[in-house]
Amino acid sequence: MLFTLIINFYLISCKSGDKNESTKQEEITYKKPTPPKSEGPIRVLFVGNSHTEFIISYPKILEALAKANDKKVEIETLLEMGVSVDKILSYNKSKAEKLFAKKDTDGNYFDYVIIQESTPVAIDETDEYLNDSKKVIELISKNSPEVATYIYELASPFNVTDSDFNSIKDHLSKRAQEVAKQLTNAEVLPIGTILASAYNNDKGYTAVKDGKDLLRNTDNSKHPLNDAGFLNSIVIYKFLFGETPKIPNQLPLAKGNEPGNFILQDVDKAVSNPKALEEIAASFK
Repeated sequence: MLFTLIINFYLISCKSGDKNESTKQEEITYKKPTPPKSEGPIRVLFVGNSHTEFIISYPKILEALAKANDKKVEIETLLEMGVSVDKILSYNKSKAEKLFAKKDTDGNYFDYVIIQESTPVAIDETDEYLNDSKKVIELISKNSPEVATYIYELASPFNVTDSDFNSIKDHLSKRAQEVAKQLTNAEVLPIGTILASAYNNDKGYTAVKDGKDLLRNTDNSKHPLNDAGFLNSIVIYKFLFGETPKIPNQLPLAKGNEPGNFILQDVDKAVSNPKALEEIAASFK
């Protein structure tokens, strides 16, 4: 799959030309979808694969941030390792049917849905990317017709030292924007762009230390580590609640690089430079 991905990317790269410009930015404001009026807790549904939860868990970190900031939040997930959204829905059909059958007095059970497609589909399968997202919207509209949708912008699957890192990052960003524009009440969650900013060593952050990538694992899928989980979860919180969260002393972060090993840890010890990452997160509104 990785070999095919690389071949497809080079075909794309030949068409789009060299785009290795710096992604460093002082501040960037993103348009947000409009959530429905909620009479109870804010409910968020994550639909994704191992880039949503594997070594770290965005749902669990977000839940902890919300609790520390006295936000009433309920988080649900439809997750499956290494597959497209279509297969995630298929493999979790029973759970999905139960989630989309729940009702709320305000007429919308879910307020937000975050859709994370697989990397091969996001890069090379434009129609499938859009159709998979539409399937989620069609299902969730049964009990949440006014749900606000975020399309998760995947990060470049290449090493930051690779000359094509920025080109594929730009391509994935463009694909996410194209999908969001064709959906109702949907915008982009700029995960890949945020990570690229951190890789630029913005705000004094060091992304690669002694040859070790502190943001993502060295596996083929480049799964996010604690630094990336911490950074992006702050931005997700900001996008959902419109404010910067107070950071608790401890968060559910990874112990080592083993999947699913999320335990409460001191942020100052588990994250390499929390202050710099908070400052990078502040650049995205």
